[in-house]
Amino acid sequence: MSTLADQYYIKALDQYSYSLEEAIENLGYALSQDDEHSGANYLMGRLHHEQMNNFQKAESYYLKALAGNPDDLNVCMAYILLLIIMKEYDKAQNLITYANKLTGVDLSKTYSFQALIYESKHDYEKAISLYNEARLEAYNEDCMNHITSEIKRVKAKKKYVEKSSKDKKKKNQD
Repeated sequence: MSTLADQYYIKALDQYSYSLEEAIENLGYALSQDDEHSGANYLMGRLHHEQMNNFQKAESYYLKALAGNPDDLNVCMAYILLLIIMKEYDKAQNLITYANKLTGVDLSKTYSFQALIYESKHDYEKAISLYNEARLEAYNEDCMNHITSEIKRVKAKKKYVEKSSKDKKKKNQD
């Protein structure tokens, strides 16, 4: 038997993609019934993260969601991405390490997140290496294609940086 908070959360989840106003209303109802409802806090975190770019509020909701259900991989993955965006790389890496121990984790995603961290730090070789590890853990065509395009993008960025470096050195020598 589901609670009233669960029912409102399910409605909000169903409406999230096409009617944010209704989703927000149902999330409000869910959280008024149970302010620790893991799913509602997760979805509210996504709303602040993806739609409003209010990263501090998103983090607060993700942390509440994890407090209620520390093994929720959806929350872990969303929060990892948020931490990377916020340049909180150590926290992101710690959460990746934790998530890798959970049953059902998609290792291609966690390797991709690690690659994104290294790319953000301009360590393109390590990023490419981690994307290759992610490719080995990909078990569907869409995931494989996405990772392949990420590798191509990082290689292009690496080539651009190397060319810019050479051009600067050449210009300084002249």
